[in-house]
Amino acid sequence: MSEDNNHDSGALKVTRIVDFRIPLPWLLSGASAIALALVSMWFKVDELGRNMVDMQITLKAGNTQAVTMASEMALLRFRVENLEAERRGRGEGK
Repeated sequence: MSEDNNHDSGALKVTRIVDFRIPLPWLLSGASAIALALVSMWFKVDELGRNMVDMQITLKAGNTQAVTMASEMALLRFRVENLEAERRGRGEGK
C-alpha cells in the first residue's frame, strides 16, 4: 500500500512542478514561441529550396552558353589557323 502512495506522489510532484514552478501563461507563451519559430523555419527552408532550384537552372543555362562559346572559339581558331597556313603556303606572310 505504501508503494502505491509513493507512486502517486511521484505523479503529483510532476504536476506540482508544472503548476507551481512554471506559470501556465509562461508555459503557453513559451510553447507558442517555439511553435512559431518552427513554422518560420519551415517556410524559410522551403524558400531556400526554391531559390536553389532557380540557381541550378541558371547555372545550367550558363554552362550551356559557356560550352557554346568555347566551341565557337575553337571553330574560329581552326579557321584562322587554316587561313594563316594557306597564306604561308602562298608566300604572302611577308
